[in-house]
Amino acid sequence: MRNSAAYFLVLVTAIALALSGGCGTNAIEGHTRPTLMSINGGAPLHSDVFVFDSTLVGGGYIPQEAVEFTFSNPPSQKFMDLAPEDPYGTFIIDSYTVRYEVLLELTGGPGADFTSGELPVITNPVHIALPVDSDVMTSLVIAPGALKLESPIVDLMPGGTAPNGELVVRAEITFTGHEQGSTNVQSLEGSTTILFANYADESD
Repeated sequence: MRNSAAYFLVLVTAIALALSGGCGTNAIEGHTRPTLMSINGGAPLHSDVFVFDSTLVGGGYIPQEAVEFTFSNPPSQKFMDLAPEDPYGTFIIDSYTVRYEVLLELTGGPGADFTSGELPVITNPVHIALPVDSDVMTSLVIAPGALKLESPIVDLMPGGTAPNGELVVRAEITFTGHEQGSTNVQSLEGSTTILFANYADESD
């Protein structure tokens, strides 16, 4: 189930990101300039709330989804001669925080409705090294299984109040870290779109 209204909203978001020059911003002033280049290749994440599996107790499971992040880390000044092993030559990301905002609620069928609720903020520790003059790709979870038990996402579960619905959610992601050899904590940010629904499984 892929509603045209949801895709229109995703398209508008993607155009806004393109016009702004990228998906990430940073507040980093140092020897290097770590930058978030892309999240999931610029595409929204389709996050399934429940996977049917008749071989399991309960008839299935709640999956979690990760997407690929691409970072770049050029020197802050072109004339700087830095190597990754030099002091300040590598930026270390220590953690990432995801904040969720429901943008659109789409329901299918009469009587279907979402309950009110505010999705929790999620913070996870990581260790991602970004050497100077390099691109780094890594996969990080932004739709954990526990999040899908929170309102209004839980309403999309089988037996929920909106089992044929779809939620369009903006995920605002903040990375914090420091330059190798420095204790100065700095951050960079990016955002992506997640579409939550109980998508059809191959065995359905």
